[in-house]
This record gives sequence, C-alpha cells and structure tokens, in this order.
Amino acid sequence: HFSVAEPLTDTYAEAIGKLGIDQLVCAETEKWRAISWFKDGRRNLGYEKDNEADLYRTDRHPTLPITIKVVQSRKVAAHVQAPQMRAKEITDMLLDGVRAGVTDIFANYANADMVGHAMTTLDDYPKVVEGIKVLDEELGRLVPEAVKAGYTVFITADHGNAEEMMAKGGKARPSHTTNKVPFIVLGLAEGESATLDQGLTIGDFAPTAMALRGLDMPSAWDRQSCLTGNLKPSKMRKIMRLVLDGYGVRDEIDYNAMADAAKEKGSALNMDRWMAGEDGALSARAEASGERCGYPAGEAGTTEFGHVLFDAGRTVRSDLTLIDYAIESGAFFKNPAMLFAINKVKANPEVSLHIMGVLSDGKVHSSLNHMAGLLRLCQEAGLKKEQCSIHVITDGRDVAGDSSPQFISWLEEEIAKLGGGAQINSVWGRGWGKDRDNRWKRIESAFRCLSEGTAGLFVKFE
Repeated sequence: HFSVAEPLTDTYAEAIGKLGIDQLVCAETEKWRAISWFKDGRRNLGYEKDNEADLYRTDRHPTLPITIKVVQSRKVAAHVQAPQMRAKEITDMLLDGVRAGVTDIFANYANADMVGHAMTTLDDYPKVVEGIKVLDEELGRLVPEAVKAGYTVFITADHGNAEEMMAKGGKARPSHTTNKVPFIVLGLAEGESATLDQGLTIGDFAPTAMALRGLDMPSAWDRQSCLTGNLKPSKMRKIMRLVLDGYGVRDEIDYNAMADAAKEKGSALNMDRWMAGEDGALSARAEASGERCGYPAGEAGTTEFGHVLFDAGRTVRSDLTLIDYAIESGAFFKNPAMLFAINKVKANPEVSLHIMGVLSDGKVHSSLNHMAGLLRLCQEAGLKKEQCSIHVITDGRDVAGDSSPQFISWLEEEIAKLGGGAQINSVWGRGWGKDRDNRWKRIESAFRCLSEGTAGLFVKFE
C-alpha cells in the first residue's frame, strides 16, 4: 500500500495564523489551487467565500486571519493572446495590502509560466517576452513601495520555464526546466546585515520567514533559515513573499525571454538588478528541481508541488517520486483501492474499468511509467480488452504542442505488447477537460464525451 498526496499540517500559513498574524494571499484564477490547496499542504484549510464582484473573489478563513483574493484570468484561448495576464490587477491588490499594513503577504505572478506554456511555435516567442516585460513593470511598481513601507520582500519561483524557450532541433519548448530559480531578499531592517546561503532550495522559504519572526519552528519541520547574520527577529515583522511562476535563471541568452525583455527595455530588468545586489538586495540561485526538492533526479519542478514546498518547512517527496518508488518496489501492484476496482470488474462482466489521465512524458501531470504500471496491473489481473477503457487527455503544455500523436502511438504499442487488456475509447486535450478557469463549455464538451460518447471526430477500428 502507498499513499500519495498525504496532507501536511502545521504549514507556515497555518502556524503563524494560529498566532494571530494576519495574512493576504493573492493570485489570478489560473493559480488559485496553487496558492490555497497546495500551499496549505495539499488540503482544504477551510476557506469560505466572503464576496465576489466583477473580476474579483475574496475568501476568508473562519478562524485564522487569512484572506485570499483572486482575480479572474483573462478569457482567451491561449495566454499568448494576452501575455499581460492579470499582473497589474495582482499588483493593485498587493499594494492595497501594503497600504493597509497587512503583516504577511504572499502572491503568485503567472506570466512566465502560463504564457510560456502557451507558446506552441517559435512565432509566439515575442509574446513570452512581452509577458516578462509586463511582469518587470509591475515588480518595479510594487517592490519599492513595499520596501519603503517596511516590508522585507522575498522573490523566488517554483520552477523555470521562460528562460529557455527553444528545444534542441529548433522547436518551441513550452515545458518546465531544471534551471535554478532566483531567490532575492530586499528590505532588511535598519541595522541588520546578513548573508544568504548560496546552496539553498525553495524549501527554505518558510523557515527563513519564520526565523525573521523569531518564532519556533513546528516540530515536523526539518528545514532551516537560509539567512544568517545580525538580524532583529520580530513576530509582527512585515514580510512579503512573491512567486514568479516559471521564472528560471539561465546565463545563455538564446530564446531566453528575460534576456530579450531586457534588450527591448534598453536596460536591466528589476530582477537582474536585484540578482546583482542593487538596492541592497541579497541574492542566490535556488534549487527548485530534482532530488533536493523531492522530485526524481533530473526532473523539473512543478507549480503544484513547488507551492507545497513554499510553506511545508520540511522535506517532502512529490507524488511522482512516491509512485515511481511504489512501482519499483512492487507496492503499486498491491494497492488495495486499485485491486478492489479490478476485482469488481472481474466479478461483474457488465462493469468496466475506466482509466483517465494526461498522456505524456512531461512528468508534471503525467508519467508514461505510471501508465505502463496501470496497463501491467490490468494485464496481470487478466482483464479483457473490452473490460478496460482508457480515456486519454493529451498534453501540449508540459511537452511540445504537436507531440500527442507520438504518445498515442506509444500507448497503442504498449497495449499490444502486453497482449491487449485495454482499449482507447476517447481522446481530448487538457485545455478542455482540465480547464481551471471556468470555461464551462470546454468542461461540458469533455463531460459529454465521457458520459454520452459525443465528440468532434469518431474513429472506427476494424
């Protein structure tokens, strides 16, 4: 038996909330789950809707002083059509928080990630650059005012993306990278001096903020602050943590959206200035991928698990790592829930097993190793072809936009190699059934495909 997505308690937001420290958390709806469910330890902390008006929604926790504000992402088919996303609106919400003196602020800016993901061809690359320029303008509007208002500002990212937009062979590369990410500290208090650990990971985010508050780490935490020196901890210290989703660091300038944004701007980006130590900034390149961050060796970080790490304060293994290990050890094939489902199908010929998920080697929302494990499980259980229906969700966001045919071919070959035991019954893209921005017509199309068998294209296999 193995358990994935095990929820974490005593996360940073919960721990300081129990001590009465007021918090503001902001993002656009594309990243709503990241700043709530995942940042809170892969669980529902119990927020309740306070109000919803125009583009904005406010949720509040019933007992903890935490407010979540989200702005509706732009209704476009792909974010290259509106690379500014909601950066300005997020900045406006954050400045309202700064002017109100909120003690702890957290925010996610999605431009580098979401516009980067939407780049299906190199013709879209200028839009990625435009998204970075908008992000730079908003940081220039926000950070100086926050520092002047007494905030210590941290800036980092959950993974890389926009800094490396071309793959080998000259094709668009919309996927996450294993490049390190910036980690910047601005606004130390008067009389403070510190050094920043150059070997840090993004998992050090919460312990560092906790140390600046002079608070004891929860007993489950095993990470330490990455700041050392002459510091003046204070429980009610004003702290702002900014996550630039998909903003990696890469020295090479070819198809590096940050480098090209600076070139078009005609001067260094604010992030580049702060990484160089201007405005009194401390900086380092932080690890956001691989084994040190709970992923398999060489695997890029993700938005979801990156946000788990931001508030976890402890060493955590990603679901990808846990499932890979379960397959390797054999525990995967003894999982009670999956065996229960298979045995129910074997006992009732009118019941089918349905397997649905993203099919790609992106290893963000999908893994071919995991699909192969499921097929092997069905084959070893003796399921017949008509007893196991596979519903494929194609990717195109964490892998190349034209890569789906090769993964469908892989699946067909894998099924044949195992002697049948399954069949592909539906195929649709993740922009439809996995839409996370209230495009209900897309969700409806995927739902009807699954429940009614309706589709835009039918293929009959002889």
